[in-house]
Amino acid sequence: MAKKTFVTLRVLIVAFTMLIFGWLFLSRPYIHASLSGVSCEPVGWNFLERPYSSLSYVEGDGDEIETFMNENHFDEKYFDRVSRNLHEGCNLAREDRRFYMTVLTVVAATAFITLPKPKRKERSRTIPAESDQPTG
Repeated sequence: MAKKTFVTLRVLIVAFTMLIFGWLFLSRPYIHASLSGVSCEPVGWNFLERPYSSLSYVEGDGDEIETFMNENHFDEKYFDRVSRNLHEGCNLAREDRRFYMTVLTVVAATAFITLPKPKRKERSRTIPAESDQPTG
């Protein structure tokens, strides 16, 4: 393998890893629940400087949960239960993303390290045999 190809492959591995890692860290996971779904906060949601809620980490405001309940025909008496289940589902979705980030890091590091290095060109120096040396 040529040195240029080696460097190019390593740069591609790093670029691809950073792109996917960033997407997993900053994009919002979507969970399908019942007839519709809800968009959760990303893994790096606090990194994006969004404040913590005064009650807990709420995925959205109460309006988003009410919209979800209306789309799925839940009664108001189930608001707390649905809210808890959605929060738990979002926590699981974020845990999945963290797992994928860990696996991506391990695979990329393994590929980066185990990529065969280019072989150095050896000069073909010929050492004259003893019989070829002049005597005298």
